[in-house]
Amino acid sequence: MENIRIIMTRCIEVDKPLVSILLAVYKPNAKWLIKQLISLNEQTYKNIELLVYDDCPEVPVNEEYFKKYITKFRYTLIRGEKNQGSNRAFEELTKIANGDFLSYCDQDDIWEVNKIAIMMGKFIDEDVTLVCSDLLIIDESDKRIADSITEVKKRIVYKSGDNLAKELLMTNFVTGCAMIVSKDIARKAIPFEKTLIHDQWIAIIAALNGKIEFINKPLVRYRQHSYNQTGILKDVFDKKTYYIKRIEDFICRYKSLEERLSHDDIKEQIDDCLMWLNARKKYFLKPNIKDLKIMIQYRSFHKVSILIESILPFIPESTFKFIIRLAKKGIL
Repeated sequence: MENIRIIMTRCIEVDKPLVSILLAVYKPNAKWLIKQLISLNEQTYKNIELLVYDDCPEVPVNEEYFKKYITKFRYTLIRGEKNQGSNRAFEELTKIANGDFLSYCDQDDIWEVNKIAIMMGKFIDEDVTLVCSDLLIIDESDKRIADSITEVKKRIVYKSGDNLAKELLMTNFVTGCAMIVSKDIARKAIPFEKTLIHDQWIAIIAALNGKIEFINKPLVRYRQHSYNQTGILKDVFDKKTYYIKRIEDFICRYKSLEERLSHDDIKEQIDDCLMWLNARKKYFLKPNIKDLKIMIQYRSFHKVSILIESILPFIPESTFKFIIRLAKKGIL
């Protein structure tokens, strides 16, 4: 059982749905955390609560930050007994949130003051299950790097509407810190899928149960730094790590998804992906025409992967490492 510490501050009662901000922290940079807390405290949407999960019992976050900078609504601080990772931290927060809507939050970004207000305005349509926005990219010194995350991660293509689960399976365009989801949908996603980051998993469940609404405006200043958890081809450096991360891990993911998602709208996609992934695995280990044809047949899943992997067994390690560097920079 986690040790729970609850502090109540002034709460403004308004005739609007309660939004729970779910913040997971792990050894936060104090300067960045303070800026984030200030941006939360200044939200123009007034019916808010903040739930914080501290995932680092060895170096607990200083509670004085919350006492000092969260003054306009209540907060709850939960101390985890052991480090469990961000997925589990957000899952625990999802279980205990009181709000009708959940807004996931990272420890080092800055929210625009009208972020929640603008997003909540999109839930007027009862079919909308999740709302997401674009992000502006800043560096460690708050300097603007890009006006949109799509300038840095070129694979991201934002979409709105129904029946988006298939797209979200392959390329996630929903960033956790830039989304709000109805609590009912988030609870349906529990337990969170271990092979996916929480935002992609929740987005898939949201897409299977309704409509996703995209706001073409950056409502979060997303901090890009050396400690970011996700990234293009993270932990891929050579052929061996590429095989593990981009083929073996994906096979494990889709086998898990095959067990968990029986929805007709997505089952065929998962089956086809597994056929494609197994062909990629066999071709990587022993190149052959049969598996190459399957890879080409399903190339729409990820054209760059097929282009690279068709020649991967035959190119020198040094050349492949150069290709990986280009991909990480977003050039490929």
